[in-house]
Amino acid sequence: MSVYTEQSERDTVDDVAESAEVRLQHSPYRTIRNVSCRFDDGVLTLVGRVPTFHHKQLAQTAVAGLSGVNQVDNQIEVS
Repeated sequence: MSVYTEQSERDTVDDVAESAEVRLQHSPYRTIRNVSCRFDDGVLTLVGRVPTFHHKQLAQTAVAGLSGVNQVDNQIEVS
């Protein structure tokens, strides 16, 4: 694999995670704006803490349908 291909893949990974975080940050629900995202091999992982299970679901819904995401791993804690 070339250096260019590796950089291109890193950029794509960063772009997907950044796009997901932008969606969360622009949510009308303040509680999900600080959820962070990691993207690796088609799996978008959500990490953070929210006050209710409903907000956990809202965060997952906010990132649904992003291009390149095959699966959402919702690791958000409810507390």
